[in-house]
Parts: sequence; C-alpha cells; structure tokens
Amino acid sequence: MTSNKLHKGLLAAVIAAASITFSAQLATNAYAADVVVASYGGAFQDAQTKAYFGPYTKATGTKVTGTTGSGYAKVKAMVESGNITWDVVSAESSAFANETKDGLLQPIDYSVVKADGIPAEFRKEYGVGYISFGQVLAWSKDKFPNGVTPAQFFDPKVRARRVLTSDPYFTIENALMADGVKAADLYPLDVDRALKVIDRIKDQLVGFKGGSDTQALIQQGEVDLAFGPNGRINDAIKAGANWAYSWEDSVSDIEWWVVTKGAPHAAEAMKFINFAVQPEQQAELTRQIPYGPTNVDALKLLDPAVAKSLPSYPANAELGVVLNSQWWHDNLETVKPRWDSFIIQ
Repeated sequence: MTSNKLHKGLLAAVIAAASITFSAQLATNAYAADVVVASYGGAFQDAQTKAYFGPYTKATGTKVTGTTGSGYAKVKAMVESGNITWDVVSAESSAFANETKDGLLQPIDYSVVKADGIPAEFRKEYGVGYISFGQVLAWSKDKFPNGVTPAQFFDPKVRARRVLTSDPYFTIENALMADGVKAADLYPLDVDRALKVIDRIKDQLVGFKGGSDTQALIQQGEVDLAFGPNGRINDAIKAGANWAYSWEDSVSDIEWWVVTKGAPHAAEAMKFINFAVQPEQQAELTRQIPYGPTNVDALKLLDPAVAKSLPSYPANAELGVVLNSQWWHDNLETVKPRWDSFIIQ
C-alpha cells in the first residue's frame, strides 16, 4: 500500500469513527430529551395525544411517548426493581394516594410547574390534579318529566328501574347525602347507614354496573333512573336518549399528574406537566373528551354551554363533594368485601 493510500485509508477511518461517535451522541441526546407518559389507552389517551402529547412536541421539539397500563402496582414494581421506564404518570386518586404513601413519587417542582390557576387542594407535594370527572343522578324525561331529587332516587315509593355504580366509592357517598348527611360531615363514611339506604330500593335495581353498561342500559330504554358517570350519560343523551341529570349530591374525583421516583427524564417531565396544566391545553382536552379542567381559567376558554356541563364548573361543584381518596385508601380493604357481598344478595 502506498503512503498516499495509507493516508487516505486512515483519514477515512477517522472520519467514519467520528461520524459513528457523533451519530451515537445525537441519538443519546435525542433520547435524553424524550419523555414517556403512562396513561390508560382508548379514547382518553387519544384525547391526551391531541391536547397534550402532539402540541408539546410541536412547541418544544421533545418527543412524547405515550404508553398504557397506568396503575399503582406497575409504578411500585418499577421503583422497587430500579427498572424505571415511565417519567410522567396519569394517576387516579386511589393510585395517587398509594404511590404517595409508599414513597414511589418525586416532588413536583413548582418552580417549573406554574399551576396558580389550579385550586390549592389539587396542588399537592407529589402531584397536580388536572381533570375532574363526576358521578351524577340522571333520569328518563319520559318517565320523570319534572326530574328526580336524590332523596326520591332512594325512595321505594318512587317506582322505577334503577342502576347504580358497581364500586362502593361514589355510591356510598351519594346514598348518605341523599339521606341527609351534609358534605362537610360525610367522612368518615357511615357504611352501615349507606347500605340500609340502598337496601330500600334494592328490589327495583336492574343492577350495579360500570360506566359503559350504564350508558347502554340508558340508550336501550332498560332503566328509568341512574347514578353514573356524567360523560357516559352525556354520550347517551347525544345518542338520542331523552334523559337529563343533576349535579345535586354528585360525587367527583380527580386525576393527577405525577412523576415516578427515579424517572430517567425528570426535568423534562416537570416541563411537560407545566405545559399540560395551562388553561389552553386543559381546555383542549375538554374539547376532545368531556372531563372538567381543574384550572379555573380553562373554563373561560370553553363554550359556555360546555363549561356548564362539567363537574368543575363552580355552580356544579358547590352542589356535590370531591371523593376523599385518602379515606378510601385506608378503608377499601374492609369495605370492599362487605360491598361485594351486599350487591350479590
């Protein structure tokens, strides 16, 4: 080999090596800027993609990877194994309570997350509440043209085919408030009293059902009264059901943004949460799926008719109560077996 060829060969090798190193560095930098968000899939995650994931990537250049399977058990397994692949998690309230209790989360950096428009009770050390969803009393307008009160729902003299939620939370709260317990006095829950209230109309119950089944029963004309998710009931009405509902004695719950302890991209996670809790993005999520924003300024960006149909609309929120997830975290293990036994009797 001539010295000229040797020189060219060495130069090509150096350039190739530098190119590989540079490309690897670019790949590492690109990955370091990614953020992984765990949610639930389906229509909800489709809405999140349109309201949060896509717009955040467009605004910042950071890739958002959405994944499914959000839940306490998976977060716990990740943190305990040290194999953490989720940065941000959408956590329902009981999962949030468990994850906080077990030290599975890292504190929200409120120097990055500007959440002043969100009420203080939804700005916790380890999470930011970002949507509200409600369980409400609804009725067939054909059967009850003048509407129904919560007390009438549990009055056996008011003959009707009824459906209640399949889980004890929400339903026990609603039964107690319908029986005269004030929201401020609701917790700790008097489970014995609640079961007696529900027992009054048990022979008129079609069953205890989940949200999709409740919606189907309404649309098929198989029930006259329902206590169920406002979004599902809204969908039934949009599909043609001649129904209405009230926020009186409603029970709402909150979904939380949290950051997994040891998240590989924690700094970017905080930036993503900051983006997602701003009024414009919260309002956009509501346009995609009928959940209530927690940021009070987001309500001002929505069509007034839409805003007034949401659990977080002030006039609606005043009529009901927010689920106490900590009470349920502490008591579900004892209440659930009693509930399961009660609903199958």
